Amino acid sequence: MAKVRQELPEMQVVVLVRQLSPEAKQAVLQMIVSEMDEQEATETRKDLVDVAEVPEFWEETESWDEEVGMTREQLLAAETFHYSYANYDDHLGIGNVRFDKLMPDDVDTLERAEREGWDDARLAQALEIEEKQVGHWRLSYERAKAIVDAPTPAESFRRGVRFSIEHAVEEGLADERAIDGLVTQVCYRAADLAYLLDVRGEELSEYSAELRKTPGIRRAPIVPED
Repeated sequence: MAKVRQELPEMQVVVLVRQLSPEAKQAVLQMIVSEMDEQEATETRKDLVDVAEVPEFWEETESWDEEVGMTREQLLAAETFHYSYANYDDHLGIGNVRFDKLMPDDVDTLERAEREGWDDARLAQALEIEEKQVGHWRLSYERAKAIVDAPTPAESFRRGVRFSIEHAVEEGLADERAIDGLVTQVCYRAADLAYLLDVRGEELSEYSAELRKTPGIRRAPIVPED
């Protein structure tokens, strides 16, 4: 009898796998390998490094691999280069090489530079930028990683808002225009949170307690003007 192969969305597969016991996950992994030809199976086993025996593997990417709209690399690119998630997503898959390849490639370069300890001169050459700009992009990537790799969408939002406030303070939060600019950035962060919740199929109310949980700090009352 011919095998019937059902095409399931990647997100649905991930959700189903997460619901399995560790033993079942291991069995699924072995079954997947058995479906491959000999060369594919050999390469897969090499890459996984017996990952079925490493319980942490199934949890390490939990903060990002449910975002079916974009990959972790694309989310990092959006954050690093200061695009909202929805805006970046809208530019994908339409032949825009900057969004599909160039910015994710730069993120890969920044990640490798961090991992291998490149100096500024080498990183500047790899990114084709001036050496004096390297510090900016290192910081932008570090903040992007903190936001994207946050354990929950609520924590991602919280970290993003904090970085936006820190930047506004550094630039000088001294007039109405600067305050309006900060409000706009916080609204962008809210839009990014909405994107994450939408692709995960979750509601904001699910994170209400987490968003309100800040030890030692209570919501500040709005004091009316005299």
